[in-house]
Amino acid sequence: MLAKLETILRQNSLCVLCTEAAGSPYCSLMTYLPSDDLRVLYLISTRESRKFKNLLANPRVSVLVDSRQYPTAGANIVSVTFTGLFQPLADAEAERVKTAFAREHPELTEILNHPDSVIFAVKLTSYLLLDGPVDADQGDL
Repeated sequence: MLAKLETILRQNSLCVLCTEAAGSPYCSLMTYLPSDDLRVLYLISTRESRKFKNLLANPRVSVLVDSRQYPTAGANIVSVTFTGLFQPLADAEAERVKTAFAREHPELTEILNHPDSVIFAVKLTSYLLLDGPVDADQGDL
C-alpha cells in the first residue's frame, strides 16, 4: 500500500462516511478504526440512524479521510477518498471491535453502551489520494 495512504489512515481517526438511498446522498462525520491490513474500516452507529438505514438499502459507500485532524505546518492537506462496501459483522467480531473502540476512543462510551448500537465494516475497494490541490494518485485495493 502507498506510504501516504497508510500514514493518513493510521494517523487519523475521523472520516466522512457518504451513503445514499433513494437517490439522496447523506454524509456523516464518523470515528473509525482501521484493520491491521488497512483494507477495512470499522465504524459504529445506531440501527435507527439514517446512515445505517441507507447502508442496508445500498451497501456502496464513499469515505473521505484527510490530514486536517493533525495538521503539519507548511505541509499540504492530504486527503483520500475511498470507495467501499458496507459489511455487517458477526457477533464475535463486533464484540472484538467494540472492545478496541472502547480502549482507543473512550469518548464514544455513550454510543458503545447504547442498546441500539451496531458496529459494522466498510471494505475499501479503491482510492483517490490527493496531496494538495493537484498531486493525485488512484488505484484499486
